[in-house]
Amino acid sequence: MVAEHKMEKANRVAKALIKAGWYATATMRSDGIPLLYVRTFNFEKLLLEAVDDGLSSLCSSSKQAIYFLLENTFNISRRDIPPKIEEFADALEKIFGFGAKPIEILIIKRLNEKVGGAVQYPKHENLVFAEYVAAARQSFLKKKNRFMHVHSPP
Repeated sequence: MVAEHKMEKANRVAKALIKAGWYATATMRSDGIPLLYVRTFNFEKLLLEAVDDGLSSLCSSSKQAIYFLLENTFNISRRDIPPKIEEFADALEKIFGFGAKPIEILIIKRLNEKVGGAVQYPKHENLVFAEYVAAARQSFLKKKNRFMHVHSPP
């Protein structure tokens, strides 16, 4: 009974960690002691996954062609996208023209899902893609820091 209670608690902590942008899983050792495995997701990884998702909406081969263009025409490799987010947005606009906006919106939606919703965007109408990404980063870091403060070990 005690082991089950400890396992339930470990599962609740794992679920809270997952909501905060971490990878967590709880298991039970053979002696009844729960183990909690935790690995953090960083914002850059979540951003790249959102970009992949957004570009995949076109199709897999198009995504690869876009990454090829980004690297060979604009000198932006996939891993360089997070620190070069403004250059990435400019490159998308040069490649797609007005068609870049729907792709950016899809990337923002995916990023919002990945950082756990509740992104606090600045309150002006003409936000650009890089500002949305910066706001998502801030929300992610606040949420992660708040979680770590509340749930840090004694």
